[in-house]
Amino acid sequence: MNRKVSFKALVGSHNYNLQIESSDKDFKAFFLPSFEDLYSGEKYSKSFTSDTEDIEYHDIRKLPDMLWKSNVNFLEVLFSMEVHKYDELYDKLRSKREEIVRMNLPYLYDACMGMFNQKYKDFQRDLSYVTIDDFNNPEQWKNKVNKHAMSALRILDFLERYKNFNYNFQLAIRYTYEAQRDNLLSVRKGKYSVQELDEMMQLTEQYTIEKLKDWYKGHKSNEEMKRWVEDVVREHVKENIKKELTCLE
Repeated sequence: MNRKVSFKALVGSHNYNLQIESSDKDFKAFFLPSFEDLYSGEKYSKSFTSDTEDIEYHDIRKLPDMLWKSNVNFLEVLFSMEVHKYDELYDKLRSKREEIVRMNLPYLYDACMGMFNQKYKDFQRDLSYVTIDDFNNPEQWKNKVNKHAMSALRILDFLERYKNFNYNFQLAIRYTYEAQRDNLLSVRKGKYSVQELDEMMQLTEQYTIEKLKDWYKGHKSNEEMKRWVEDVVREHVKENIKKELTCLE
């Protein structure tokens, strides 16, 4: 990766305090586009995996749109427990992180339900499609199924926690040593049967729709905060390009 990285943030199970012994650390890193990227219109993402870390690299120009669409996987970078900062952009965004989360709560609900539906589909897919490798290694197959179930239940639980914690994203996304943490980890570690997991997901989805949908959908989107995020990232990219071009003169 030869682009200039603005910041790298821990995400995923280690950030939620839901990791198990085999969990790798997951990071999202955001890099600044070069003049050539802007000239060619290129905007891309890359993923790299090592024995201990999985890192996704994203063009910083994608971030405002991902935050506006309330993609929790991107919102959480502003609440990371481990951040490596290489310039001042992260601190600027972090200073308004709760306002950024609140700027589009109808989308937040839709994004979380979309994530749940995808994880539930992954759960059903891996139940119905068993490969030769799965037969040879049934524990690995069970781990995949249980991981999908925990992820599906966690994202719906987040929606309830965010409302109950009065718009506090940090408290909603990170589990301390509490009963709900133990329950989610029990799902991940295989305490429940496939039938029990399927029933849990269906009942939790029904509860979420009945109890939370109207609350999230009743909020208005904040276009002013959207423009603030866009302007902050745009100005940061502009200043970086100015420095690059000055060095080339």
